[in-house]
Formats: sequence, C-alpha cells, structure tokens
Amino acid sequence: MSRSRQAALLARHLSEVTGVNVELYYHSGTRWILGWTDGPRWEEMRGHLDTALAGYRYVEMRDRKIDCHRSTSERAWAARAIASRREGALGPAIAEGAAWRRSLGVELPRMGVRDPSETHEYYALLRHVGELCEQTAYPDRASAPEDEPLIEQLLAAGTRDRANTGHPTVSEYDMAKALLAGEQAPAGDQPPKLAVVRAAEEGR
Repeated sequence: MSRSRQAALLARHLSEVTGVNVELYYHSGTRWILGWTDGPRWEEMRGHLDTALAGYRYVEMRDRKIDCHRSTSERAWAARAIASRREGALGPAIAEGAAWRRSLGVELPRMGVRDPSETHEYYALLRHVGELCEQTAYPDRASAPEDEPLIEQLLAAGTRDRANTGHPTVSEYDMAKALLAGEQAPAGDQPPKLAVVRAAEEGR
C-alpha cells in the first residue's frame, strides 16, 4: 500500500476516534502535517496518533515526522468566553491581564492606527479566551445548556460584512469588543442575557 493511501486511512481512523474531521497531508521531506479544528487537545490527539502508529496498519507512516496542529473556530472562542463569564472568571481575568500589561509598560498602537476600543482590557480578553481554547478539549461545545443562546448571541454580535459582499464573517476581535462593552456597562442598564446583543447594537 502506498504511503499516501496509508496517510488517508490514518486520517480517517483518527477522525472516527475523535469525532472531528482530521486531515493528514504531506509537507516536505519526511514531514507531514496532521490538522484538525477544535476537537481534542494537542496532547490527546498526539496520544491517539502514537497508539495508531504502534499498530500494524500504518507501518509506512512510522518513520515520518508528523507535526500536529489544532486550530480553533470562532464558535469555540464564543463558547469559552461565555463559559468564563458565567463562572465569574472573565471579569477578574480581564482586570488582571490588563494590570499585567500596564506593569510591563506594554504600549498600545497609536491612535489612528487602532480602534479606540482596543484597550489593554481588550487585549487581555483576547489572551484569556485564547488560552482557554488551547486548554480545553472540544472547546466549541457549550459547557452548560444555558450557555447555548448566549453563544449564538455573541457570534451574532461578532458578525460583520466589512466589504459589503453579502457574505458576513464572524471574528473573535469583534466578539471581544462586543463582550467587553457588555462587561463594562453598568449592571442596572441591561439584562445579563442581552448584554452582548445590546453592546453590538450600540457599537454599530
């Protein structure tokens, strides 16, 4: 059996084991890239890969250098942000991250180069949620049933059609701005479930 055929079968096997779409493609020399979105963490996928290679079905791939690369979706970003918010960790993480940036003397881009909403808190929020995505297996899944409608609201708040193409795209950067605006709004001004929606409307 050719190595390419074995690679395709190995990717299919890992897809079945993990429940996510796994791709394995040739890069250069002896290097191959194993890629997937959301799903198991890097360490978990590496374990599944090593177990598969230890068997007899994929012997042609054993001497290949296979690099694992996991990407995360915008839904995963929204799910982790909402879970952190519900657990009461989001606000303290933003405050701590912003204070850390200021203590290091990290400078923001000059006005005119950045949006005024891109503050230390904004960058702290992006970092916090990004780390949660990396640390969480299947980060796109809601951590609690009550998170689901808020995840959808945050995705909607982060969706824009910048080029007026009729094909809006969602961005974690826009979600971060909408969520941060909602977090910073006075508590009595809006119901918690509508925070991200109202923040988005006010920002457009």
